[in-house]
Amino acid sequence: MENLLYRRQFVLSPNEISDRPGWTKYVISDKYNLYAHPDLVQTEYSEGNKRIILLGDMYDPINKSYNNHDIISRVLKNKSLNDIIESTFQYAGRFAIIVTIDSSVYIFNDASASRKVFYTTETGSIWCASQPHVLAEYCNIPKTKNEKALQFYKSDKFFSHDKVNIINNTIFDSIKQLLPNHYLDVQNKKHIRFWPTKKNKMVSLNEGVEEGTKILSGIITSANERNELMMAVTAGNDTRLLLAASKAVSDNIFYYINKIPRYDEKHQDMVIPQRLCDKIGVKFNILEFSKEVNDEEFKKIYFQNNIFAHERNLPLIYNVYHKRFPNKINMPGRFSDIARNFFNTYRKNITPELLATFWDYTGIEYVVEEYRKWLSTAGDLAKKYNYNILELFNWEERNGNLYTAFQVDKDIAQEEFTPYNCRRLMEVFLSVPNKYRDIHTNVYFRAMMKHLWPELVTIPFNPNLEKYTSYYLKKIGLYWTIRRFTRGW
Repeated sequence: MENLLYRRQFVLSPNEISDRPGWTKYVISDKYNLYAHPDLVQTEYSEGNKRIILLGDMYDPINKSYNNHDIISRVLKNKSLNDIIESTFQYAGRFAIIVTIDSSVYIFNDASASRKVFYTTETGSIWCASQPHVLAEYCNIPKTKNEKALQFYKSDKFFSHDKVNIINNTIFDSIKQLLPNHYLDVQNKKHIRFWPTKKNKMVSLNEGVEEGTKILSGIITSANERNELMMAVTAGNDTRLLLAASKAVSDNIFYYINKIPRYDEKHQDMVIPQRLCDKIGVKFNILEFSKEVNDEEFKKIYFQNNIFAHERNLPLIYNVYHKRFPNKINMPGRFSDIARNFFNTYRKNITPELLATFWDYTGIEYVVEEYRKWLSTAGDLAKKYNYNILELFNWEERNGNLYTAFQVDKDIAQEEFTPYNCRRLMEVFLSVPNKYRDIHTNVYFRAMMKHLWPELVTIPFNPNLEKYTSYYLKKIGLYWTIRRFTRGW
């Protein structure tokens, strides 16, 4: 049980700390001490005046047999920080990277920031950790006294959105999250955006299919080289595309669905995946689990590890992932919908108030103010490099906070990463014309499925009335007319 406390977490400190027995210690540029939990995969490589410490795993979709050491030794052959960061775009995984060049220290993480990095300069030096409350304890930082922020953290919307933060903020004013597409300059105590820096060039649907399927299938095959894998399959598009991309190694993957309380035997996520797997001849597993957690010590540590851990996730995490599959790597379908216009509108002028409306935070001043700060820099950048600001918003806000939350909860039990978590893959996805990437019609995703495993597109997708209503309204050209009338945006 002691090993479960702060499992797979790390702390970067300017001081020696003594309350992490058994953790691996690294001295960084004679200025900082890095402490990493033994169950957090760690890989180190040095060359000349440069050094990399990789926390987590990286996967190469082209050179599928490469391990972490192979990858970071190639990354470090680049001379400048920008070239080092850009060289990681082709890799997938869930990781944080600490780079030293001479005496300078930099930190960045994976495409969706799923390996969390929180930081503070409250003591005059940078402290970093996997959780904000850990930093708060070390640095004696109180929770915010900002009334608007406190109202948000007490609001129904905060709890209905799975208790996630807004942009890079936390409930501690001086503790920030490292957002996707940013790195931390430790010496200068600055977070700096490193993506995008190149213009997004449109490609044809066929080009997007060829390149996207090559990368995605390569990522899964690479992960299979090192790990025992499990993959949830639902009635939706995201997991079905992963299923299609896993064809080459499908005999090695445990395909499953968790029978959560709201699922009956006829639920689409129970019936359709079974039909899919029967069709292609792979075993599909329906996992039933107890809704009770009688292990009080596990429960205590679970809530200690994460300041906003979700109680509803606890039975699933404990009874399925911890008790039954602690040594498998789980591959969920999260992060893909940044390329499928999840947020859309007919309005040309995107305002912070509109962003708050999209994400169901209408009228919450704290949220609107933070979105205004984010939009003031991200808006011009998206326009300059030909990216849709709503896709960047979905990437950095919705996926950077909400869709990484379950992984953080689950670190106590099992490691996971989504194969979509690759910046180069997202660049390919976003280079396909928007008309093929619609979240209701899913032309691009289904074209990739057909290319990878044609039988998978013969079974219905998500027979859900609301989504199919949107699908048909778009087919006959009435979607936006009705959308203006019903929602006003």
